[in-house]
Amino acid sequence: MEIDKNLHMGILLDIYGELLTERQYEMMSMYFHDDLSLSEIAEQYDISRQGVHDAIKRGEESLVNYDSVLKLAEMQEKQKEQLLEFKAQALEALDECRKVSFGKNIADKVIALLENLDSKLEEFENTVEN
Repeated sequence: MEIDKNLHMGILLDIYGELLTERQYEMMSMYFHDDLSLSEIAEQYDISRQGVHDAIKRGEESLVNYDSVLKLAEMQEKQKEQLLEFKAQALEALDECRKVSFGKNIADKVIALLENLDSKLEEFENTVEN
């Protein structure tokens, strides 16, 4: 469960991180993206471990609040699901085209569509990661 929470926070940080203070963003990025411990982060900022903990907790609360209002993470997930559904439909159409002799031209178009969908999914994944 903790991994799911950390993954979710990492996603929210990617989406809303620029709305946090610079210091809060840096600490949260070190914690969620770089997997540094509270002690390691505290050492870098020359503050207590509790100070880092409090900053990260406040940041988490802010990210959750931003997401509850803006719902960008939910919209992003729905977009990904739609792209994957389009890909599944295109693969199904390709299979149907392969069953008939006159489907070669259609199959070529479906292959081009699949390549385009793969490209869009890759762009989407790269956007989410960055």
